Amino acid sequence: MTTVYIVRHGQSYANAAGILQGSQIDTPLTSQGCTQAMATKRKLRDTTFTKVFASPLLRAAQTATIIAGTDRTITFDPRLVEYDYGTWDGMLEADVWNNFPQFFDSKHNLLPESWTVSNGNTYDEVKSQLASFFKELITKYPTESILVVSHGFTIKLMLDYVLGINNLVNINEPLNAAVTKIEFTNTTQTVVYFNK
Repeated sequence: MTTVYIVRHGQSYANAAGILQGSQIDTPLTSQGCTQAMATKRKLRDTTFTKVFASPLLRAAQTATIIAGTDRTITFDPRLVEYDYGTWDGMLEADVWNNFPQFFDSKHNLLPESWTVSNGNTYDEVKSQLASFFKELITKYPTESILVVSHGFTIKLMLDYVLGINNLVNINEPLNAAVTKIEFTNTTQTVVYFNK
């Protein structure tokens, strides 16, 4: 069984400023984000990771380094980057919600088809990359525990891939530095916990 601990990065400067931060925006962790990552490190201290993977975006790379330690090899995999919000990347979230209300529910969850306006990723594009990533992990590391550091909306799409939710408004993005645990075999994929 491949056990994957998926961590959302700690708070970044864009998060703190209310900026919609996808794959095109790359801000570092705030001091609070570093504190959150340290708390997650303590939470996972009894878990031994044989491999560490992270999005190459700075906020995820910093979080992975804090949790895994500077002496660990981290594999930066572009399949783990944040969802690309297209032309909305870098805008204030409040402005996006106000200017494009048809693409958000009452809790500001992004609705499908936003890419027709923003020119961002489709959900299927991202899920195809994530499927490739997880299948590779299962093949290469069939009995290992692996740390994966990624991003809020991408983690939602991971859950969609694993659970077949097919309606992303049914799940919120995980909190900064929260942990999601998923167990994979060749025939099963099980969410043990989410956003812990």
